[in-house]
Amino acid sequence: MKTLFVYLWGLMLGGIVQAQGSLQFNQALLLESSASSCTSCWTVPAGKVWKITGISGNSGNNVALVLNGKELGFISRSTGSALYFLQVFPIWLPSGSTLGYSNLGSNRNAAFWGIEFNVVP
Repeated sequence: MKTLFVYLWGLMLGGIVQAQGSLQFNQALLLESSASSCTSCWTVPAGKVWKITGISGNSGNNVALVLNGKELGFISRSTGSALYFLQVFPIWLPSGSTLGYSNLGSNRNAAFWGIEFNVVP
């Protein structure tokens, strides 16, 4: 009897509880820039979600990662001139979010990569 009650209760809750939407793969992202500073270079389009999985660049500076106009932290220089900031990845960005950086320096390049998803209701 308890098993039947639990099973019926589960069916009722399953019909009531609904997710806000699901994610559907749209495209791989490669966001590149050579601007010295670009605090809101890219904006996540409406109905999309970005999963930023990494960054690369060739600056010797401590480059600030900027999300929605605010510095999240610094991308520190490792040996040579490669940038790293792996301790915070992945970064999930909802639609309307902006992504950028500052203090890259002149004649330098930065690239973010990740995945873009469609939000399916």
